[in-house]
Amino acid sequence: MYSKQFVKLKNFNSKALIMSLLLGLILSGCAINSEQAQSPDPHKNSGADSGISSVSDAAHPSTKKNIANKEKLSSQVKVGQPAQELTPQLLYDLMLAEIALQRKDYTLAFDKYYQAARQTKDSRLAKKATRVTLFSKDDAQTFKAVKLWSELQPENIDVQQIYASSLISQKQDDQALLSLHKVINLSDTFEQGFKRAFSIIETVEEHERANNLFVLLTENDKNKPIVMLYRAKLAFKFVDYPATEKHLKRLLAIKPGYLDALLLKVELLKKQKRDLQAIQILEKVLDKLPENTTLRLELARLLVKNKQFEQGLKQVERLAKKELAPEVLFAISLLAIEMDQLDEARQYLERLHQHRLYASESAYFIAQLEAGRKNYSEAEDWFKRVRNGKYTFEAYLGLVMVYSQQKKFDQAFKLLEHSTANNDKQSTEILQIKAEVYALAKDYTKAYEIYTQAVNLAPDNHDILYGRAMLAEKFGRIDLLEKDLHTILAVNPKDNQALNALGYTLADRTTRYQEALQYIERALAINPEDVATLDSMGWVLYKMGNHSEALKYLQRAYDKDPDPEIAAHYGEILWVAGQTRKAKVIWDKALKVDPEHRVLVGTRTRYLK
Repeated sequence: MYSKQFVKLKNFNSKALIMSLLLGLILSGCAINSEQAQSPDPHKNSGADSGISSVSDAAHPSTKKNIANKEKLSSQVKVGQPAQELTPQLLYDLMLAEIALQRKDYTLAFDKYYQAARQTKDSRLAKKATRVTLFSKDDAQTFKAVKLWSELQPENIDVQQIYASSLISQKQDDQALLSLHKVINLSDTFEQGFKRAFSIIETVEEHERANNLFVLLTENDKNKPIVMLYRAKLAFKFVDYPATEKHLKRLLAIKPGYLDALLLKVELLKKQKRDLQAIQILEKVLDKLPENTTLRLELARLLVKNKQFEQGLKQVERLAKKELAPEVLFAISLLAIEMDQLDEARQYLERLHQHRLYASESAYFIAQLEAGRKNYSEAEDWFKRVRNGKYTFEAYLGLVMVYSQQKKFDQAFKLLEHSTANNDKQSTEILQIKAEVYALAKDYTKAYEIYTQAVNLAPDNHDILYGRAMLAEKFGRIDLLEKDLHTILAVNPKDNQALNALGYTLADRTTRYQEALQYIERALAINPEDVATLDSMGWVLYKMGNHSEALKYLQRAYDKDPDPEIAAHYGEILWVAGQTRKAKVIWDKALKVDPEHRVLVGTRTRYLK
């Protein structure tokens, strides 16, 4: 039989870290609305940053009265720690910097702020100069400004962290180490400071350089557990799994219950495809931390991934008894679907639906679940509840399909007429769905025409080629089917779906049995448990006269999935083998599931005339 078809850690460099640190530190005192976030402009709120209110106000005519009042109060302002006379030249330069900011002349703005900071020794002006470079994206200016800022505020841990990162981006590792040591020494605890320092070393993209920085920074503290842990983390970042394992082994020998080390060990084992050992570690950790939802969810995922469904279900049930965050509810509902616990999955999704922010997302998955169970009317209702969010377009496609499955073709076509696509991918999917609807309406010529439009739009999309091939089979154009399937196999010779479809078609619609057998054998070698391919193998063996072997494959396929087409094939071989009563029972049972199935009805009619 044919396979069932459905329409279907980034590393940061030093420069990126400098920008994020600057944003966090410099903009933390500024109220930024969504418009500012979309189009950042450093002159906004600039007066508060500079510490010289009259300069900011002078850039705006509506505030001239305030300037006059302030100037009456004093001809001096405090700039930095000492009182600094606001000379005409200094006032002019700062006003010019503000105007340059408004005009987005960042080079001039930086120059004026930087020179003013040097003259006044005011760290706030150095901060302002640094902020300007955030928008000009000039690395040399950033380094220059941060260097001055760090000299003016040597005891400010945030500034030293930014300076260390800037030094690393300039490849000045020796100086960077001095600043990293300052970051550690200025922190409340060694652990806190070390984590800050490591976040900077971690941005280095060269493995050897990052490792050297780490070793030099920690040479007097290399036996501290936190240092040993982060040495392992650095090795893990660079995919040096033997070194990661070596460092973790040494650490866990000293501190066996170190939770962070155990969790890194779990991640390492997963990368090494040693899931069973990862499961054992998680189970031990959960003995000590039974209420840790995150770890229990990870354990459930690993168990399900490794087909330990009963144990995975126990973990899911234990999680489900708790008051859970929406994202955890969503995760366990998907795990329940994976374990074929569909009623339980529906309950979790309904709980998730109570959370307003997840209402549309959960509605979409409930609709998908019910469509999979062929409860099309209920699926239709839930698809209509998806009003916004990331699944809106998918819900629209789903609604078209459930209309079609209920033979509400007028409503399906009406919905398709008003469809809009945001990109070529969506345009292709709409064409694919439209072709499927015409196929369900048995207008195969129109369906094939639309599939061809989709192929022309996305010639490398193998799902569309496969769909068109299956459509060609419906009106007897085996030549067209072979052409599309061979196109897929030329690119991916191990596409077991295409191999199986080609083999099954040749077995079912031609007498090229030996050729069909070869394709099916290749497909079965790739996926030995695929139900559709097991059925195909049984069918080609039956056609070749090997009834006893055919029966074995078809029984395996039927036991895995009593699909109507598998039931038709299995029943036919049973009938030929003389087990007519059993064949009739199997056919009648399948007819209750799908009373109009073409292959099943045709097979049953031939033998029960």
